[in-house]
Amino acid sequence: MKTLVLSEIEFGRIGLASQLLSDGELVAIPTETVYGLAADATNRSAIDKIFAVKGRPKNHPLILHLASIDQLSDWAIEIPSSLSILATHFWPGPMSLLLKKHPHVLNEITGGSDKICIRIPNHPITLSLLRMLNKGIVAPSANLFGRVSPTSAKHVLDDLDGKISAILDGGQCEVGLESTIIDLTEKKPTILRPGGLSLLEIEKVLNEKIIVNSNLNEKVSGNLINHYQPKASVHSIKTSEIGNLTEEPLEAKSVLLLLSDINIDNIQTYAMPRDPYKYGQILYSTLRLMDDRNFEKIIIELPPEKSDWYAIHDRIKKASFKKL
Repeated sequence: MKTLVLSEIEFGRIGLASQLLSDGELVAIPTETVYGLAADATNRSAIDKIFAVKGRPKNHPLILHLASIDQLSDWAIEIPSSLSILATHFWPGPMSLLLKKHPHVLNEITGGSDKICIRIPNHPITLSLLRMLNKGIVAPSANLFGRVSPTSAKHVLDDLDGKISAILDGGQCEVGLESTIIDLTEKKPTILRPGGLSLLEIEKVLNEKIIVNSNLNEKVSGNLINHYQPKASVHSIKTSEIGNLTEEPLEAKSVLLLLSDINIDNIQTYAMPRDPYKYGQILYSTLRLMDDRNFEKIIIELPPEKSDWYAIHDRIKKASFKKL
């Protein structure tokens, strides 16, 4: 199979992508968070292709993407009043909401759960595609399961060339981290996966403290202890421990991703942004870049223990867990 890369100069590319999805094919799509691997959410065989291509466990749920909140009642029931507040402020955007699923929703989407995760992406190309298709699509990250999520069309091609029909090239992803997943099926809203929408933003809008659930038993996309992993091994280090690197020989070809101004001679360094939003924008692309440069070990200086860095800490922790 030849994977088509549909660039901005391709006339009718959204129409072609819509037709491919209607025909049961897989198309990688740009979003503000990461590139997604899209399939028609009503087509069981197309959804099965996602799991096969990614090597994704079938009990790991997918996120449904819609064009409009008007479509929500076709996919979810028992919708709480808090959804309207959150949607008004953050949709389209990097927020996914866990809701009770409509009876017609395919079990393949939810991993057998009675809940479904839904979002409205904030990318003009994908919103146009969703409107043209006039259906929901499921779209996990367009990469091999457990690996670093793609934030450019090139990243998708690196992982899935020859395995999917097409890639809609929408440029570099603006946010660079996956959406924040909020569980609205219980009395109190709970963050199940930190992401591109911060805890402080959510609490400000709802005017209440939000629970952050570190329990991995709730099945939602990305909620595994080992995830977002490059080919190189990843190790995290506190700022106070960086000096120790000069005292021991580094056997593997190593690189240190630095936030602080520390001079260290025996290891190559790479400066990372001190702003959490900018850091999130380039974290995945930086991990992929280090793989491209054939580093065997990536050492990451841990950022501050503050709420606006919470999603970054989550990704570093999962990337540095035991290799898949």
